Amino acid sequence: MNALVRLAPEPVWSFRPDGSVRDLAAPDPAEIDFFAMANALSKIARFNGSNPGIAYSVAQHSAMGAEAIFNETGDDRLAAFFLLHDGEEYLLGDKVTPAQRLLEEHAEQAGGHGSGSGVRWHWTWIKRQWREVGWRAAGLGLPDSFQQAHIEDFDRRMCNAEMLALFGPAARAQLLPVAHERTLKLKGGIRPWAAMKAEERFNEAARRFIGEDRLHEQSAIHAAHVALNS
Repeated sequence: MNALVRLAPEPVWSFRPDGSVRDLAAPDPAEIDFFAMANALSKIARFNGSNPGIAYSVAQHSAMGAEAIFNETGDDRLAAFFLLHDGEEYLLGDKVTPAQRLLEEHAEQAGGHGSGSGVRWHWTWIKRQWREVGWRAAGLGLPDSFQQAHIEDFDRRMCNAEMLALFGPAARAQLLPVAHERTLKLKGGIRPWAAMKAEERFNEAARRFIGEDRLHEQSAIHAAHVALNS
């Protein structure tokens, strides 16, 4: 395992569900609890909650995408990578793409040429560090370049399907370029789930693609980590 890195010189404290705090500047596999991840992601809305009706959660996106990637490839490890590809958002939140672009454009305007790309690089780096410790906590290691390309393409394909399902034909102008135009092999249509169902389905996918023993082992590791650092 690679040495852990710090993302800031001083701690950046954030609440855990039990009221203790974690340091967001210190990515660590021991900080990952997949059951807490499922619960948090089930309450975080994609598209900033702008779709009509109830929110479409990050947990639903991740669970449906993992099932679709397995249905298409038969690769349970690739499905596990996809299930956790937004896992860092249970700690960092979901900064929606338009807000990220606005921040980058403002930084470019205020700070001069290259400032926007610097903002983008730093945020991408922070997210990547926490995403990678999530993958490691699941015993997956890191994806190779082929797997990473598949994860990113499936993510764009899922996003396109979600935009059309949630916002209708007018969203077609915003579709993202993809390497594969095939229809996703989804288990049912894209209709927002209530948070409890999204949490349950994320946990079901985690048991299927990561393994129940690994999930409970990681919970024990996390509990020991919390006890030693509280």
